[in-house]
Amino acid sequence: GCSDQPLVGLPTATGPAPEVLVVSDSTTWNGIVGDAVREVIAQPIPTLPNQQAFLRPRFQQLEPNLLATIRKTKNVLFIAPIDVETPIGDYLRARIPEGQQDALTSGRSVAVTVREDLWANGQVVVTATAATDTLLAQAILDRADSLRSVYDANALEWTLTNMFDRAQQTEIEAELMATNGWTVSIQHDYLKVQDTTVTADGRTGEFVRFRRVVPETWRDFFVFAQDGVSELPSTAEIDALTDDLLATFARGEIDSSFVQLDPRRPVRRDTVQINGRTARETRGLWRMVNYPMGGAYIRYAFVDEATDRLFVYYGMVFSPVPRYDKREFLRQM
Repeated sequence: GCSDQPLVGLPTATGPAPEVLVVSDSTTWNGIVGDAVREVIAQPIPTLPNQQAFLRPRFQQLEPNLLATIRKTKNVLFIAPIDVETPIGDYLRARIPEGQQDALTSGRSVAVTVREDLWANGQVVVTATAATDTLLAQAILDRADSLRSVYDANALEWTLTNMFDRAQQTEIEAELMATNGWTVSIQHDYLKVQDTTVTADGRTGEFVRFRRVVPETWRDFFVFAQDGVSELPSTAEIDALTDDLLATFARGEIDSSFVQLDPRRPVRRDTVQINGRTARETRGLWRMVNYPMGGAYIRYAFVDEATDRLFVYYGMVFSPVPRYDKREFLRQM
């Protein structure tokens, strides 16, 4: 019978990418374990205007008729103490080897496992259990960074897929590579608004800017590239360069208004890797000078050692309407 049918791989995961389906029982969800999950998954992001949650947890009790739907969901967390006499307890015990169950029920260990593409492509499934609510809650808190990281990585993969599901402006990308020696992925409805050589804060380089303006929201990014730079400038220098470029090109509706970084609000700085190059990542908030307007930004700065070239990528979003997901817009940036 198998020889008469084409081979079929895993189905594609479904559901919102920024959401985590928490499969548990109501007692666990409403207690200290649920509090720990909400603290980790729904941690507010201070570098978003409304401190939007990192991801959205959604509680679901385990019911047999819902298991097929759960197995298709993008992000899932099965969590409960090992000895609870509820369907989620039966589910967890059936998946823990007998030898390991003794260590769990005695409190000598906890179990937090991560599986990717378990039942569907583009899926992350975490299973967490321990002897008591206290041990389980602490296990979640101890693994906060790694849990957020694995779910965030999956959300980024889905963002990438969704960004280009309609079209990608490959001709413009190829033109950038041919003309400037670098390129950036561009969605179907971004427009180039500036392409020039500019001197800003004493640095002369190429400046290319794209915008995506749709009703009630917009996204905006630029790339600045300067030759003859062998070491990454200081953070203060990159901030000054960014502000000068924004003051020149990101003007408001009235003559005296322009965008600037907002140092009064929280700023997060990290070191990341971009195609094998060490880059400085900065997340924060921007404001419009002399006009009541603001939003979130993300910036990457790095030096390409092969060409002694400084690259600064800056992307910002404006989304005052509550129903739009600002975190998702920033993921696109």
